[in-house]
Amino acid sequence: MSSPVIEAERLAALHALDLIGTAAERHFDAVCRTARDLFSVPIALVTLVDSDRVWTKARCGIEDAFVSRDIAFCAQTIESDAPLVIEDAAADPAYRDNPLVQGDLRIRFYAGIPLVLRNGIRLGTLCVMDTRPRRLSPSEIGQLHDLSEIVLAHLRLHDTLRAKTRADLALSDSEARYHSLTESLPQMVWVLAGEERRTTYRNACFRSYYGEDGAPRDIRHSRNHPDDVARMSRVWMEAVAAGRTFEVEGRLRRHDGVYRWHKLVMIPVHRDGRVAEWIGTALDIDDIIVARDRLSQTSDLLQLAQQAAGAAVWEWDLAHGVLRHSPESARMIGLDVPPGATTVTVDANHRTAPIHPDDRAAVEAADHDAIRTGAANFGVEFRVLPRAGAGAGSGSCRWLMSFGRIIRDEATGVPSRIVGLNLDVTELRMTREALVESEGRLRVSEERLALALDSGSDGLWDLDVASGAYWLSDRCYTMLGYAVGAFPGTVRTWAEMVHPDDRAQALRTFEDHLAGTSAAYECEHRVETAEGRYAWILSRGRVVTRDGEGRPLRMVGTHIDVTARKEAERRVNHMAHHDALTDLPNRILFHEHLDRHLAEVKAGRGRLALLFLDLDRFKTVNDTLGHLAGDALLATIAGRLRAAVGEAGTVARLGGDEFAVIAPAASGTQETAALAQRIIDAVGEPVDLGGRMVTIGASVGITLAPDDGLTAGVLLKNADISLYRSKAAGRNTYHFHETGMDAAIADRNRLEFDLREAVIGGALGLAYQPVMTIADGTVCGFEALMRWRHPSRGMVSPEQFIPLAEETGLIVPLGIWALREACREAASWPGDLRIAVNVSTLQFQQPGLEESVVAALAASGLAPQRLELEITESVLMHEADSVIACLTRLRALGVRIALDDFGTGYSSLSYLRRFPFDKIKIDRSFIWDIADPDAAAVVRAVVGLGMRRGTTITAEGVETQEQFESVRREGCTEVQGYLFSRPLPAEEARAFVRERPRRVAA
Repeated sequence: MSSPVIEAERLAALHALDLIGTAAERHFDAVCRTARDLFSVPIALVTLVDSDRVWTKARCGIEDAFVSRDIAFCAQTIESDAPLVIEDAAADPAYRDNPLVQGDLRIRFYAGIPLVLRNGIRLGTLCVMDTRPRRLSPSEIGQLHDLSEIVLAHLRLHDTLRAKTRADLALSDSEARYHSLTESLPQMVWVLAGEERRTTYRNACFRSYYGEDGAPRDIRHSRNHPDDVARMSRVWMEAVAAGRTFEVEGRLRRHDGVYRWHKLVMIPVHRDGRVAEWIGTALDIDDIIVARDRLSQTSDLLQLAQQAAGAAVWEWDLAHGVLRHSPESARMIGLDVPPGATTVTVDANHRTAPIHPDDRAAVEAADHDAIRTGAANFGVEFRVLPRAGAGAGSGSCRWLMSFGRIIRDEATGVPSRIVGLNLDVTELRMTREALVESEGRLRVSEERLALALDSGSDGLWDLDVASGAYWLSDRCYTMLGYAVGAFPGTVRTWAEMVHPDDRAQALRTFEDHLAGTSAAYECEHRVETAEGRYAWILSRGRVVTRDGEGRPLRMVGTHIDVTARKEAERRVNHMAHHDALTDLPNRILFHEHLDRHLAEVKAGRGRLALLFLDLDRFKTVNDTLGHLAGDALLATIAGRLRAAVGEAGTVARLGGDEFAVIAPAASGTQETAALAQRIIDAVGEPVDLGGRMVTIGASVGITLAPDDGLTAGVLLKNADISLYRSKAAGRNTYHFHETGMDAAIADRNRLEFDLREAVIGGALGLAYQPVMTIADGTVCGFEALMRWRHPSRGMVSPEQFIPLAEETGLIVPLGIWALREACREAASWPGDLRIAVNVSTLQFQQPGLEESVVAALAASGLAPQRLELEITESVLMHEADSVIACLTRLRALGVRIALDDFGTGYSSLSYLRRFPFDKIKIDRSFIWDIADPDAAAVVRAVVGLGMRRGTTITAEGVETQEQFESVRREGCTEVQGYLFSRPLPAEEARAFVRERPRRVAA
């Protein structure tokens, strides 16, 4: 169980995707259908594991949208990154009581791959389920994992797109904040672009000051005061020539004709070694200039005051240590002035008492320095404490500027007194601080504006609609691999760089927005890069300025490089429509191609041929050499099919060893027959699989349109029927669809239905063919053979219904029944006779074979030594190790094991080395051809091998005396065939035993 922290993080990631409970999506549904068909299972799901439920984002085979997490296998799958495979839930104590196993679904098999969004975050699963127990090979688990990667690609793409959307919103909010900030600044802000320094932006303060409607205009000299024009122009041209910041103070004419002083700053923005634009600000400093003028006037008055010994003057008598203030100076520093007094005298030692404590040291230092150095003039700024009892509004300190002049004794030259003037500069100080603060805010605004222009991964663009001038940010150039400014900034240039296939749509979308038919412009198109390739660009924008008649004047927007996303979408789409092993179109894409071609045929534009083909003997190669060899064989065959069909046709892999071809058929059957033969010849060429040469074949079924039909359903059925006929005719051939084929398929389907009814109703029986000892001609046992007497067809040949039973899986219950019935019948025979029962490959693939053998022996009371199980080499070709282990356990019980039809497979001798068979039965084909020296040599070799191993050798299919004499001469131990007896019903078999002598049991 994952920790609460990890689970909380996982659930947060799941909910962030916002996929739970949403509508079906074709990509996920396609993966489910592919998994269902690929693994031949009834149920395939894409699940999302919530806190208490498991939701099905996509599903095949069930209707429920969710299931409780407590019982879901998928909840256990996400506990680790490894696949979870349950081969038989009913046999597993951990799952057999689960409601999914015991309930309506009756789940027996489950295989799931966790969907790992990122490290430790497993959102759900891709899983398949079956109502039958089964196993998955490593390659099949790999295929399921490959399909899960498709699901993950969609989930990660969805996650990326949602993150991109959030980032876009954040960037949009940021841009809006910076725009709002610029618009709300109390000073004017504007932008000049290009060599012609055309105005591309003016903020609200700018527009309000000049009373403009937003139309682009340069700042003209007529806006400047006539007395300032020459000076400002000279400074401006020097700044332009040097490419440096321009700063100047001047008077600007307001829209009502009033001139106000402003501090103008123009900051150059450099790109590629040149000035691409200027960002300008103008701060209204008219009040500061007025205050400065007042200060200048005050300085003049100070001179007059000094001359006239007027107000706010003071005198420090250094010899007597007293300080004399005029009434105005006394009041200024907070001293009381008696009525009618012309001078206020204080002790010089207490002269700093009215001064703010933080400023006293500076004042004393200025006094001492002036006296020590004998400076003629000095000055100092300080704050004066408010007077006690002062009225309202007098509670804050005031700033004074004190100027002093040293007066020396004429006789000695020693400083005797200091005279000076106090000036209240509180308002001037406040104005100066306000100016500094405004300049600081201006710098911050300028920095923020520059940051807004330079930040972000998206490219910015600004279009002057009338002129076609197209400003692009540096990012627009670099995302395409160009140096900044490498191509002209015009709409025409950009349009020429757009891919020819995308150009018309891009221009149409652009023009629709300019015309006002859409709220915003948005278009994805390909643009040529510096390397000559094409990058996918998502362009967004909107018209921000229109004239009085609604004509667009200016449009701004962004360019975003979405090449990676488009490539990911392309890969996901390719994986969803192509077979992972062969890269051929899969069943989904095949049906799309077929529908498109049929539309052409229906419109009278040509004919088409549809070919279905199965690979003959592929299963034998796959079982014998392994799945990796089988995959390599399929990949090779896929390449040959492409070459045989050519560019005009479509080759698809429908699953397993099934392929389909859609090809033009202008000349009808002759052209198509030649194509079918090319396919058969190409498939039939030997294939080198790791040093082993393998040869397979192909059976082909053909149907034509419009000759045989005009709908996909009819043509698919016709091709399938034709393929069945080719396989029934001996394989490695082709057949066209013919009227009447449907009847043959219908007859086969009826036979399958009747066989099921016969199995359920116990309508099949056993016949027993005697096995004779050659040495003395006595009966040593019987082989049990299935027989079916159909109520209307009569006796149905085993060669007809046994393959049908194996194909439909009915051979498993039939085999169990035959084993029980044969043991029961043999138990009534004399104790030295054996009974031989055939066991099919499917019985070994299903669990419980050993239990069935033990149960049959126990129920009948037959001794294990009297039971002989016959297997063919095909049984050993499928999971040979597990089959041999099972045979070893059965042989340990006393059951005899016989190898039937020896000599017809790929690896006969290798299996003899791996398992000590009690009996080898030579295939009847060698007995029938025993007159041929080669066949006789095979029989002789097998007899010699059996003699060395102490193994009984039985010759099957002996029908003539000459054949009997030959096998006896070659040294066979036992014989079986129509020469001695046909297969007999149970009663006749008992009579056969009574009428013929029997050998004594060993």
